[in-house]
Amino acid sequence: MRFRVECKSLLLQKALEGFLKDYISDDGMVISDEKGDIIIGKDIKKPFSRSQLLLQLEKIWQKRDNKKEIHKVHNLDSKLDDKLEIDMDIFDDLIQKEENRRSNSFEEKLDILIDEFSTKLKNLIKEEYGKK
Repeated sequence: MRFRVECKSLLLQKALEGFLKDYISDDGMVISDEKGDIIIGKDIKKPFSRSQLLLQLEKIWQKRDNKKEIHKVHNLDSKLDDKLEIDMDIFDDLIQKEENRRSNSFEEKLDILIDEFSTKLKNLIKEEYGKK
C-alpha cells in the first residue's frame, strides 16, 4: 500500500503523515480531506485511530486490487477472444484449402475419367470404322 497525503487541514495532514509514515509515497493513492482517491469523512470515517485508519485503508486497497484483477481478467478474456478469432480465421482458411483441394481432386479425377472415356471412345470408333 502506498499513499500520498494532500489535506487542507494542516492538523489532519500531519496526523495522517504520522499514522502512515511507512506507507507514504509520491506515486501513491491520494488521501485528502477534499478531493482525491480516498476522502477523509467520506471513504474514511472520522474520528479514527491509527489501527482503524489502516484497517479502512486495507479494505479500500483490496477493493482497488480486486478491480485491477477484474480488469486484468477482462483484458485476458479480450485477448483470448482476439486469439480465438485469429484461430478461427486460420481454421476457416484450412477448411477452405481442404475444400479447394477436394474440389480440385474431384475435378482432376473427372478430367482423367473424361480423357479415358474419350480415348476409349475414339479407339472403339476407329475399330468399328476401320473394319469396314
